[in-house]
Amino acid sequence: MKRLLTPLLSLAVLLLCTACDCICSPKGTTLTGVVKCDGKAVAGVAVTDGEQIVYTNDKGVYNIASTKPYGLVYITTPSGYEPIAIDSVRQSFWARTTKESSAKERHDFELKKVDDSKLSVLFMADTHFCNDPKRNDFTHFRELMMPSINRAAAEADGYKFAVALGDITWDRFWYATGMDIESVPQHLADHNFPMPFYCVHGNHDYDPSVPATDNPNFNAIQRFCNVFGPTFYSMDKGGVHFVMLDDIVYKNEVKKNQKVAKGVVGSRNYDMYVDDAQLSWLAKDLAAVDKSVPIVICMHAQFFTYNINGERVYNFGNEKGELLVNQLKDFESVTIFTGHSHRTASFVHPQYPNIVEYNITSVCGELWNSPNSCGINIGEDGADAGIYLCSFEGKKMSKQWYSAVNGSKYPFRAYDMNEVSKVYKESKELQYLCKLQKNQVDYSKPKYKNYIYVNCWAWEDGCTLTATENGKPLKVEKTVDSDPLAAKVVFAKPKIFETKKENKKINIHSRAINMFRFKASSATTPVEITLTTPDGHTYTQTFNRPAALLEK
Repeated sequence: MKRLLTPLLSLAVLLLCTACDCICSPKGTTLTGVVKCDGKAVAGVAVTDGEQIVYTNDKGVYNIASTKPYGLVYITTPSGYEPIAIDSVRQSFWARTTKESSAKERHDFELKKVDDSKLSVLFMADTHFCNDPKRNDFTHFRELMMPSINRAAAEADGYKFAVALGDITWDRFWYATGMDIESVPQHLADHNFPMPFYCVHGNHDYDPSVPATDNPNFNAIQRFCNVFGPTFYSMDKGGVHFVMLDDIVYKNEVKKNQKVAKGVVGSRNYDMYVDDAQLSWLAKDLAAVDKSVPIVICMHAQFFTYNINGERVYNFGNEKGELLVNQLKDFESVTIFTGHSHRTASFVHPQYPNIVEYNITSVCGELWNSPNSCGINIGEDGADAGIYLCSFEGKKMSKQWYSAVNGSKYPFRAYDMNEVSKVYKESKELQYLCKLQKNQVDYSKPKYKNYIYVNCWAWEDGCTLTATENGKPLKVEKTVDSDPLAAKVVFAKPKIFETKKENKKINIHSRAINMFRFKASSATTPVEITLTTPDGHTYTQTFNRPAALLEK
């Protein structure tokens, strides 16, 4: 009788589970659920707790014996699908755990089918929403940035979404003005943001009220996780494997004599690298991806940077940089998108040319200050604030720059150095800046007569920049010099006279790495400047001279 009872009980349990849509999980399971599309199971979907990765079975079921290390469970969305929407900008590829680590809980995920064989991704960095009336960021975002975002969305082919590369908010204003991370979805909705919005977090997206003694790297990011989910995750779109990584390690230490804003308890300091636990997860994530699949890595802080001598170096330091490279080097194509620097640059790995980084300038420019002072929004290197729209089809990627500066048609700015020289001669602030900062260039010198300088922030390997005067080619040379507009608007502010010593950080940032120059035969002849990018875009400007540094 006992032998018969056991299979009968098993059958009864199975029928009961089926009837009530229960999941019969192995012993020790703490996270379980089903992934479905239109009511049907989706098999082979990666599900993770940020530590382990499992895959749904033919019934769409996943089970994880998890300690819930990050308080999250989330999926890698497969190509051809998208998660259902939480609201007009967020999608439900993640869920917060709700029970203690040893308790079992269920989280289902619902997908819908999409055609993402053609894919357009809008990359944007460093919005620094703060609701500061002195910066007027809400108005500037609406009037300067949203027209470009809407134009990019209208011109995007195929399936589209946006990726924000961190520093969506500005932590020092969370408690002072109420523009915190929880406000972002509604803020974007109020501006009718036109596409789904994925993001990584930046150093300014931590809760600054969490002290250094309370594990701030974990606890200060929990409010972000409540709104936008995991700080590292992956998704497959259009045959491209996207990986969002967290390269900020928050410390928020108290420093001597520090001044803090309302609600802030520390200096908001941090280190920059991808930690070991995350690298372990990444190895598991990439193990399931064929080496021929294009990889797109999105992080906040730049992977490469330039030191004060103009040399390319790992921003993380060599050891931490190599740990990440070792996981990426064998893939055919790896493209890294980063923000943080409020500057533009592209880097090709010197040993692995399959690894390329695009460090994108900020949406906020120089923290929303320049629109108030000069009417246009520029970053610290003089580049227009703006965004990149990247198109993916198969293994091919192409990029298009969209400026936040009204009327801008070119991903570069030309300077008539004769007129620039006059500004430098007349400006006491610029003269003081050039004495204070050894990397600033004094353009008042006679040697710059009849030169035209071009800051080409879209420059990358494969670009060409040409100039002609009356149809005759001019010799174009690449240089690393100060951007005159950034020098005047960003660095030589009226309060510069209060600065008594050189700021090494600002000194490093005071030069534009993609500056070009050529010399005309006179002070008045127009020149024609043409930039051709490896994506096949050509931009031609007839630069009429004389041309003021700032148009009235």
